[in-house]
Amino acid sequence: MFSTGTTCRAWFRAMCAAGLAISAAPVWAQAPVDATLYRLFLRDGSTIVSYGEFARVSDRVVVPLPLGGTPAAPDLQLVSLPADAVDWDKTDAYAESARAARYAATRGPEEYALLNEAVSRALGDIALTPDPARKIAMAGEARQNVTRWAAEHYAYRAQDVARLASLFDDVVAETRAASGEKNFELSLVANLAAPPAMPMLPPPTLQETIEQGLRAATLAPDATERMSLLRGIDRVLAGAGAGAAWAAPLRMRAAASLAVETRTEEAYAKLSRDALANADRLARTADVTGVERVMRTLLREDDRLGQRRPQEMASVLAALDAHLDAARRLRLARDAWEAHAVVARRYQQSVAEPLALMRRSRAALDEIRRLAGPSRVTLARLAERLETAERLAAALTAPAEEAEAHASLGNATRLARRAVEARQRAVASGSMQTAWEASSAAAGAVMLLDRALQDLRTAVSSPVPARPHTR
Repeated sequence: MFSTGTTCRAWFRAMCAAGLAISAAPVWAQAPVDATLYRLFLRDGSTIVSYGEFARVSDRVVVPLPLGGTPAAPDLQLVSLPADAVDWDKTDAYAESARAARYAATRGPEEYALLNEAVSRALGDIALTPDPARKIAMAGEARQNVTRWAAEHYAYRAQDVARLASLFDDVVAETRAASGEKNFELSLVANLAAPPAMPMLPPPTLQETIEQGLRAATLAPDATERMSLLRGIDRVLAGAGAGAAWAAPLRMRAAASLAVETRTEEAYAKLSRDALANADRLARTADVTGVERVMRTLLREDDRLGQRRPQEMASVLAALDAHLDAARRLRLARDAWEAHAVVARRYQQSVAEPLALMRRSRAALDEIRRLAGPSRVTLARLAERLETAERLAAALTAPAEEAEAHASLGNATRLARRAVEARQRAVASGSMQTAWEASSAAAGAVMLLDRALQDLRTAVSSPVPARPHTR
């Protein structure tokens, strides 16, 4: 079948033997580990170990930093670092190399053996195919699958995979030669991506881990994370590393940094408490200028402290902004109230007489509501009093701000007269239905009178501070 004169079965045995010889080649020497150790290469030239994958979120990168413990069960400290402090070209290249090394130490040998088996099966199927065109198509497809496998498996054993791919080049070449094709290309080298070339760094020592933790503490923008990290470093140095010569200076550095952070935390806590208390007091008096002064003082003190708590400051400034908004609203409400307070008091003086008549009538209206009286004589006097109150109220012109209260008062006088008239008819006829109609009218009159009195009290009452609210 082939120009070499080799029989199909003998050629297939030769190809299988070549594949098995390749599979027996030595693999990357690396013992399996429990987790992949990644490295973040910082722009200042230092590195930070990440126990497992790190996560890049917006402008931060979250790193599980090992601190003490054992290699199998380290004590991890989550810390977020600014993404712009990282050299991402080196970091990504190292991460790719770390994943490739991890793959080579775990699933690589087994999956490479499966690839060998697949290549052997493909060669066998091709050898048993009589159609030369079909042979060439099958070999081309199998070669693409082999090269794709290398690209998807971190170029694991790239040279050996290239040899496997070249077996299908040989099949294509021999098949074309046997079929009499004069012009054909012979491609004996597989074009495969090179494996990640960045060398792996050894696992960090305890000293290196502590030094990296201190470096991370200087970069972490979140104060809570910094203090937690420094306390974790202090615990580790007080334990496993306490007797080492290098531990003492590192512990002094950690203690000094923690002391600075603690003093800063206390200073910002006092600054926030004082600012919020003063702003609350000033907002209750509608002192807009005073609240603005508190905000300026807060910003000056933040500058003096080195702007070391941006998140806390943002929260306090948001609360102060709510107090400022409340002060402005209260200022506007009081200015508006003062503008019509004189008119409101003048109106209340003019409406004092009908209001007094309605108040005197309230007890009798309540008796009508409860179907408990009053007497016929009292009803007659009540009718005269309510007629006078209605006439006086109708003669008044209320300002726009008191229109609702004046309308309630007018409706109350009309309902009260209707209640008296219905009660008088009920007394004359002895009809309970008419008595209940009088009761309903009396209840409505009392309700409207109460509403009018409440509106009038509100009109002459200074606005009270509202609860600050954030926008």
